[in-house]
Amino acid sequence: KEDKKEDKKEDKKEEKEPEMDPAVKKLLETKDKKISDLQNAYKRALADTENVRERTRKEIQKSTQFAIQKFAKDLLDVSDILKMALDSVPEDKREDKSNNILFSLFTGVNMTRTQLLNTFKKHGLEVFNPMGEMFDANKHQAMFQTPMVDKEPGTIIAVQKEGYTLNGRILRPAQVGVAKK
Repeated sequence: KEDKKEDKKEDKKEEKEPEMDPAVKKLLETKDKKISDLQNAYKRALADTENVRERTRKEIQKSTQFAIQKFAKDLLDVSDILKMALDSVPEDKREDKSNNILFSLFTGVNMTRTQLLNTFKKHGLEVFNPMGEMFDANKHQAMFQTPMVDKEPGTIIAVQKEGYTLNGRILRPAQVGVAKK
């Protein structure tokens, strides 16, 4: 009974409300449309701002991660020269303590290169030696090809310069020799 009474009261309220002037009604509709448009524009502006913030954060992270790229690339030559110095000492003379000067020089250069490679690694710069792998143009630079009967074509048979990656990105491809048919 109470529900029926309330429904009747609401019906009476609706009946009692006077008809709006069509001009006022049109103004209200225009106002409601403008409010809706402004709310949509506001939401788009918020989304755009968030997108800019996210893009900026990613760019800053990328810049920080690869800021040392030029400096690191310059140091690769130092690492290569130290490796050439180590490779120039015959293997049978490397542990021969009878030639104390050569042994000390080899040990010092080896320690220097090891320390340099550890520092590289600490900053995201890693060396890779692809000897025996299949040639990949994204990671290797072919310096020469030579026929090899006992090797599968495309196999790396010589590494002239090791390759380096900086945080997973190729900084310098390995310079290699590749087997061909």
